[in-house]
Amino acid sequence: MKTTEATPGSSEITLLDGLEEIHGALLALLAATRRSIHLYTPELEPRLYNDPQVLDAIRLQISRQPRLRFYLLLPPAARWRGACPRLLQLAERLTSALSLRTLPADEPHERPEFLQAFAIADQRSLLHQPEPRHFVGSYTAQGSGRARELLNFFMEIWEKAAPDPELRRLHL
Repeated sequence: MKTTEATPGSSEITLLDGLEEIHGALLALLAATRRSIHLYTPELEPRLYNDPQVLDAIRLQISRQPRLRFYLLLPPAARWRGACPRLLQLAERLTSALSLRTLPADEPHERPEFLQAFAIADQRSLLHQPEPRHFVGSYTAQGSGRARELLNFFMEIWEKAAPDPELRRLHL
């Protein structure tokens, strides 16, 4: 993990290399969250999103702060539900705090952000993975212009997204 110097008017950026560093930054982001998390990922990595530590951190934050909301834009559930059953169980239990959506299949994915993964906490902290399959990225705890840009991207596609039909539970 390498920390770069902050320039005037910006925050310190921690460069991340490897799954362990991404995992640690995700836990730090979750622990610092007070109001909301907006998470987008084109691939749901089980070593992160089925990890008991990560899911316990989400559960703990929601129990401490009942108004906390998690907005997750994920790939279709058919691609991850078998590999991330713990996330699915948590989402089923915490429906008022966790909102999961997926993009329509016909949505064009022309922008480079569609290939990136990111989590934004409280509209300021950013965990960013430009190439999520390589487990490299950066973490900025105190806000950045990039966090605002990615949040705007997230909100734009959130409006087009919908709950995944495969995740609807049957209530008999």
